[in-house]
Amino acid sequence: MFISPLFTLRRTLSTEAVLLLGFALSIVFFPAFVHSGGTRWSTILYSLMFCGLFISYDGMLRQGKLGLVRFLNIMRYLIIAYAVVLLIQQLCVLLGLPIFNLSNYDPSERWKLNSLSPEPSHSARIMGLLMFSYILGSRLLMRARKTFKVSERQYILLWLCFFWTMITMMSATALVMIIIVLVTNAQGNGIRFYVVSFLIAVFAIFLIPGDLVERVFAISSAALTLDYKAVLNADHSGAMRIAPMLVLLSESELFSILGIFGNGVDSVSLFLSDYIWGVAEGTSGGGLLALWYEYGLIPFLFFVLFTLHTTSALKSPAGFLIWFSLIFVASVNSQMVWLAIIQLHTLNFYRKKLELFDIRENLSSPTYVLHGKVDYETHSGPG
Repeated sequence: MFISPLFTLRRTLSTEAVLLLGFALSIVFFPAFVHSGGTRWSTILYSLMFCGLFISYDGMLRQGKLGLVRFLNIMRYLIIAYAVVLLIQQLCVLLGLPIFNLSNYDPSERWKLNSLSPEPSHSARIMGLLMFSYILGSRLLMRARKTFKVSERQYILLWLCFFWTMITMMSATALVMIIIVLVTNAQGNGIRFYVVSFLIAVFAIFLIPGDLVERVFAISSAALTLDYKAVLNADHSGAMRIAPMLVLLSESELFSILGIFGNGVDSVSLFLSDYIWGVAEGTSGGGLLALWYEYGLIPFLFFVLFTLHTTSALKSPAGFLIWFSLIFVASVNSQMVWLAIIQLHTLNFYRKKLELFDIRENLSSPTYVLHGKVDYETHSGPG
């Protein structure tokens, strides 16, 4: 990440890059001038490296280094890889062998396995994001009438890999991601797809152990009260992403010096364990609200606007749920956040490219316009 900016030469900056540079400058200057004494610069440097990586990726994407077909193939291979590794782990448990690629394992929950990420809940998020990206990307190719060589057998295998991983990894997060993916798959495909997706969702819910379903409903109901104690009592494990945000919601100030310029880098870790029981002293959390508390309102707004713009999260309910579940509730210095940003940015980039092509075709060849859309049978898609 540190050397990634060296691979990008750009004369102009996109709106995303400008917002991200505003965020980068604010997290450097605010701590330097307001909290210069005890600032942890390694944390800031890590954030800057993530920013540099994104700007480099954005530049190479605009140079045509990653085609949409290749992007979708990567998504497909990763989904299959997660399913294969999880299956190997499950066979290891079944046969009493040392478990392959094990991480954060609790022997009392034998089948709660991590696959290719540090823990099951991370795998659930990543699998949901991969499938979400694959569905929307495939739709863009269909709009452009591009050939995407995936047979029906391969397509069925992909969905089987997705459902096997999400249902058998024993993560409550997987249930939420399944619903988001199925809603996304149904959108724009007519009532038949809504009915089929609903039936699949019901079937998946019945396959998932009842205690996981109960956990999801319990923590969702508790979160609506905005009481961090109620959330912790409902499900302590799941609450570790929501309860810190509720604590910071009451601690963050809007019209004050500290609210605007922040309380200092890593300051959340100084008090969060006083509110959240069962965690070690020095534990941090709170998603992007921790960014507000530590760096101030201006960096927070820069980053929120950047992520909303680059992912087009406000264009669909499913997109907003993905943004909230993978970006807003997580730390800026998290690979999960930047994985979601890069994947959704890629889809957004190709969507805008296709829309621009449609406009140009409508202006240059009105003869082929049918009900406001280009007839792609006689016109090729975007490069």
